Amino acid sequence: MIEFGTPTRIKLRQDTEQLLDQVDLEIKEFNKLRPLSDDVKNRIKMAFLPDRVTSSLNMEGIVATRRQTLAIMDSMTIADSSSKSEQEVLNALSADELTIDAAEDGQNMSESLLRQIHALIERNIGEKPGGYRDRDVKISQALFTPPSHFDVPNLVNELLSIYQKDNTAHPIVRAAWVHNRFTYIHPFLDGNGRTARLVQDFTLLTGKLFPTGVPSALRDDYYDALADADNDEWDDLVAILANRQLGVIAKASGIAAEREERTAWVTKLAKKAGDKKRGSQHKQYLVWAHRMNEIQASFEATAQEVNSVSDVLSVEHQSYPVVDFKTWKSLCNGQRIRDNWFLSQTLKIDGDSVYRFVLYFRKHVHFPSDTFAAGESIVGLRFAGGKQNEKYDFGIFQDSEIRLREIICYREDLYMYSYNGKRRMGRHEEIEEWEADTGSSPNLIIEQLYGDIFETKSGV
Repeated sequence: MIEFGTPTRIKLRQDTEQLLDQVDLEIKEFNKLRPLSDDVKNRIKMAFLPDRVTSSLNMEGIVATRRQTLAIMDSMTIADSSSKSEQEVLNALSADELTIDAAEDGQNMSESLLRQIHALIERNIGEKPGGYRDRDVKISQALFTPPSHFDVPNLVNELLSIYQKDNTAHPIVRAAWVHNRFTYIHPFLDGNGRTARLVQDFTLLTGKLFPTGVPSALRDDYYDALADADNDEWDDLVAILANRQLGVIAKASGIAAEREERTAWVTKLAKKAGDKKRGSQHKQYLVWAHRMNEIQASFEATAQEVNSVSDVLSVEHQSYPVVDFKTWKSLCNGQRIRDNWFLSQTLKIDGDSVYRFVLYFRKHVHFPSDTFAAGESIVGLRFAGGKQNEKYDFGIFQDSEIRLREIICYREDLYMYSYNGKRRMGRHEEIEEWEADTGSSPNLIIEQLYGDIFETKSGV
């Protein structure tokens, strides 16, 4: 049986501590935008809740889609003839709502609240909604066996006692600790993972941060990090939650602030990072990752806007996590990395797919027209796409009707590299000529890209 320990005794590497410092800095900047209007609060909620709920279900192998979640959110009811997956979605939404309300009302984490959350998760589905397990269990592929069911009540009480008394650790560290130790106890027959992620989010909320969940795209990394935390190796789990928090803060900032305010904030952050430790690769990475998350947020917001205002045009959006610091350094060195997609979108007209594209990470290849030195190592977002069933040409995408080729962020400046319609002779064959626009913004880039796809290619 593992020792519970306490959140304040967790030791972290310097780079993990830097991530927590960055979270503190960015939430402090976001708080300057408060108080938020009810409309902004609702937009922020709608930007995260459907994906957070869907991901938590998908993490457990429960088939649910964002569209399905949105449909059920409208009424928070389902028909008597609804499927089991629809009941799972409704339950998850109800449990998430209870968790957020409890945190915002200033409630303490208690045995009663744990049982209430679980009772909603397992409502009309589970064997014992809200009740502790009455038999011993084993978890497939886990490296540990949960404690005896006879020990569960005492262990839960011990966990909650430590949680209430040891409340001075960073909220993300505290969330990681209670998340891991709860899953170790495994107090319920089913629904422990979903309950643990809501307990995590409750802790983040009471620590004045955003609820984040865990994206299903990080499923393997997440389970590996939980296993490491069983052995008191906490860096990976804390880093997952911290990076996710940074992404959520960036997207919420984009919703809450006008473009000028957002640009000024990023510029200030970049200057502060540069003035404090200009030669630090990790600081450069944090600023770059924040900017990438803003770009991703703009693409997602545009897709949602199109879907909300048009009965003819629609966009399916899929986000992937920004690469971590280690991977970013490898990309800077020119290494090719697998699983480097950042976002993908499928554009449709009257429900028929007309084009699908991805933006993926790769080291920027220096151009003679670049305004920065040839020796600079910069990771860019490369573009590739085609019709629904076409195979992508990564690295050598060519389509005269689509101009976008790459997006890069260099310090506080955003560059859009576009095909200018001309070709020149390279070493062995003709190659495209690209032009760099240094006055770009995410909105201008998306406007041009959508125009090329919907208007030029599809004739809208």
